[in-house]
Amino acid sequence: MSDRVEIVIQDPGNTEEVEIVGIEVKVGDTVAEGDALLEVATDKANMDMEAPSAGTVAEILVSEGDIVPVTQVLMVLES
Repeated sequence: MSDRVEIVIQDPGNTEEVEIVGIEVKVGDTVAEGDALLEVATDKANMDMEAPSAGTVAEILVSEGDIVPVTQVLMVLES
């Protein structure tokens, strides 16, 4: 059985929502821990969302240009 890892904003600070600036992977891609998955922008800075573990991109739940709450799941990896 594979493990599912949900990708969410790790440390949003005082920000309540982020804009999805770039998506660096596609469904089916294999990623290593630390690989960039998404670029997000807050009102203060842009940052890369990195893979917390190795796996395969199972789902991408956002699109470039989306503005989403920091609690939303952005992507799902399977390992």
